[in-house]
Amino acid sequence: MAPLDRPLLNKSVQPVAAPDITLRRARRDDIPAIDAMHALSVQALGAADYGPAQIELFLWHLGTYDPSLIDDGTYFVLEHEGCVVGSGGWSERLPHAKGAAASQPEQSPGESPGAGGRKGEPFSLSPHSAKIRSIFVHPGYARLGLGSRLVRHAEAEAAAAGHRLLELWSSLTGVPLYRKLGYQDLAPMAIPCAGGAGLPAVHMAKLVPAAAATAA
Repeated sequence: MAPLDRPLLNKSVQPVAAPDITLRRARRDDIPAIDAMHALSVQALGAADYGPAQIELFLWHLGTYDPSLIDDGTYFVLEHEGCVVGSGGWSERLPHAKGAAASQPEQSPGESPGAGGRKGEPFSLSPHSAKIRSIFVHPGYARLGLGSRLVRHAEAEAAAAGHRLLELWSSLTGVPLYRKLGYQDLAPMAIPCAGGAGLPAVHMAKLVPAAAATAA
């Protein structure tokens, strides 16, 4: 996927009413549009929190999402007039970060996740949690509540599958949104990728009330 020099949409973006934007499960044929939208989102919305080298690392070395979530049926897109303007989902599987195995030390038996680790190392995600994954919104559709809509939909789907613990690795750009939605900061971290470099992020978590999980 080459860097994008032009906006994904060839029209000016006007305020859009929520009913005009539909949410559906992502399909494999959405991948080119998802890739393009993610690149635009990171380049435009992430510039306040990351430098050019970090954005390059994020997009072309770490990657913005795992397309196998589409095959799992747990990744979703928001669509407006045939254009993908947002995406996000959840998974029971641990996210894969390139180079993670090479850059993290083995955890000793009985050691708590993150205990005694070096500053910036990620806490281990629980194998029993639902992981909120790869929430992105087209920059032309920012601040319309679409990120919250995607997170809440992923939360409802995860709760319906029986999960109460929700976890995520948030980019610095996404932290305010997740705090607003009730997630708590657990630790600052660096998502590892190839070459030993890491992308600054925050490990966050939220516990779904038992009543909400049962209702779902």
